[in-house]
Amino acid sequence: MARDRVTEAHAPATLPPVRSPLESWVRGVLICALIGCAPPAAERTGQPLPVAVSSLLAAAPSSLGPALPTATSTSTAGKAGIELCADCHPDQTDHFNQTGMGRSLYRPDLGPRIEDFSPEKATVTHPVTKARYRAYVDTEGRYFQEETMPGRPGRRVVQALWVIGSGNHTRSYLGKVEGEVVELPMTWYSRRKLWDMSPGYEQRDHFRFARTIKPECIFCHNDLTPVIDGTMSSYQEPMALGISCARCHGDGTKHAAQRLAGKGPPAGQLDPSIVNPARLPPQRQLEVCQQCHLQGEARVLLAGQRWDTYDVKTPLADYVSIYMKKGPRGADFGIASHADRLVQSACSIKSGGKLTCTTCHNPHRPETPASRRAACLSCHTVKDCGDKHGAAEGPAECFTCHMRKGGTSDIPHVTFTDHWIRRRPAELTKASVEDVVKPTPFELVDALEAHRTGPDPEAMIRLGLAHHDVWRFQGRAEHLPEAQALLEPALVRPTGRADAYWALGRVRSALGDLRGALEMFQRAATLAPKNAILDSDVAQTMENLGDLKSSEALLRGMVGPAGYRKDYRIGWGNLANNLARQGRVLESEQAYAHADALSPDEAMTVQNWGYAALSRREFAEAERHFLEAERRDPVSGSGAFNLATVYLATNRIAPAKAKLDESLKLDPTYAMAYWIRGRVYAEEGQLDLAQRDFERFLEIDRRNPNASLELSRLL
Repeated sequence: MARDRVTEAHAPATLPPVRSPLESWVRGVLICALIGCAPPAAERTGQPLPVAVSSLLAAAPSSLGPALPTATSTSTAGKAGIELCADCHPDQTDHFNQTGMGRSLYRPDLGPRIEDFSPEKATVTHPVTKARYRAYVDTEGRYFQEETMPGRPGRRVVQALWVIGSGNHTRSYLGKVEGEVVELPMTWYSRRKLWDMSPGYEQRDHFRFARTIKPECIFCHNDLTPVIDGTMSSYQEPMALGISCARCHGDGTKHAAQRLAGKGPPAGQLDPSIVNPARLPPQRQLEVCQQCHLQGEARVLLAGQRWDTYDVKTPLADYVSIYMKKGPRGADFGIASHADRLVQSACSIKSGGKLTCTTCHNPHRPETPASRRAACLSCHTVKDCGDKHGAAEGPAECFTCHMRKGGTSDIPHVTFTDHWIRRRPAELTKASVEDVVKPTPFELVDALEAHRTGPDPEAMIRLGLAHHDVWRFQGRAEHLPEAQALLEPALVRPTGRADAYWALGRVRSALGDLRGALEMFQRAATLAPKNAILDSDVAQTMENLGDLKSSEALLRGMVGPAGYRKDYRIGWGNLANNLARQGRVLESEQAYAHADALSPDEAMTVQNWGYAALSRREFAEAERHFLEAERRDPVSGSGAFNLATVYLATNRIAPAKAKLDESLKLDPTYAMAYWIRGRVYAEEGQLDLAQRDFERFLEIDRRNPNASLELSRLL
């Protein structure tokens, strides 16, 4: 599972006078805040609030697919693998295996070791949290990454099972956590020969070992890989290893069988059993590359499509909508914006669309300076260039002057070539890159809309889903109202798209309309039954509305004796939270124990277990669970904060203050910790320090009325 940003409900319903005894205040207010008067820290699989979402476009998941079918899909890709093609096309396959696409995903033991694993080089300190990450190889040659926090107990280690990326620019690493494929925090940047945080991991609130690699991500980094439905990123194994011939030529099973049997059309004639991109119209040729090299701000599948099934015989516009920023500049200068930039070039426009990716790039062979120069000279002669260019002298490469190079807007330590060919491209400056990526509102347009024929009744739904995805996965809150404005009227008429109802449910939930959210979640669940991720949203919304019994019944249908996913830790954890709120102690303890046994490294289970004990005023038991949660998760400030609440509730003021200080050192944005520490200072008469903490509390969480109440009472 992807441990999405868990929303801890700390805000109490009421606040006692500031001069009440501190331990009584903590026992009443904190317990009410953490358990009794608001939902507990639910284990969710969706990022519910835009403020908690990181800007992680490179691996940001989109909709799981419109139909969300429950049967496991069967991908057509790779049925005729590269080995089968090699029998008749050895030259193409041998050279393709040397390209970046041919080395896009593989096991560590199947590739050369280009990384520097020496301890001093393979250890990175996070620039914000100061957590320490280390990559290492054990005595058996297995790759691992480790997370520790200097001065705190505990460590987290996950094995790197796959390398993603050819190594031409980067190598990132994938592992498995609770059966889900996740990206690991460290990446090897080949050009600079250094380890650093993976793209998107630079900020405080990064994913650590919980960044799921969803089907939309695998789509462009590997052969189509059958996903196990109802999961975030679990795949049928063995995983495909790298992009194969099928991604550009389609499933070649029938083609190979015909040829091996001596059948099929004569050489040189069109063979309908296989796709030869060179025989396609220019736009369709471009689409073969655009399936991955036209990234956009959001990608939304058309109805009935899935990320793990795509046939290149299908026009790309009939498979997916790719949404770009509206404006003359086009796409960000990002790692996968090549196709959008190329079509803006005068070369492309004047060629009438005949200039395609393969005009310059031979997908079957690694490029050389000579091949790049020859591509330009196939249209432009040396004489055309004039003497000032020095083109006649060679071996000058035309693109070094006419195709701008610079850092990408989405991947650090990486230089990419801007595919907008110009006579004199402006120099790429830091200011121009920052202007592209700054968080400002923008309008989205479907880059493939012009190539879609016939009526398109779901266009508004897809556009609404695109704004939903930009809000949810890029943290751009200004797209939330746009998502609602599009999805609400579009879904007045029934649709078969479960993902649309699900998305509107999230939007309504974020805007505080829980009953409206529940209606949408239930409609989605009708179309996609037995989906544990979706049912978790339904159950949690029921619980937030106070319908504990209905929520319990749904969760038992998921993980109970006759459940459809008995090994789902999140389901067991949420069932335990539910039972704890109902006061059914023994049953909740059993459910917490079951959840913890399924994933003994996960801190969230024991953290919620501690909240349940705290709600019963079993302080020793709560302390035991919070200590274990702190050991399992040494980076988060929540472990120290939770221990502080126990110490305050038992009148151990000095260690409580130390833990509050520790919590805020780990996370200077922890609003609740400022509130509690401010109360401690107020009780001790240190009013200046109390005022400072309350002001910081208000600055971080302006929507919480308690910050203003505290300041008004203090002043």
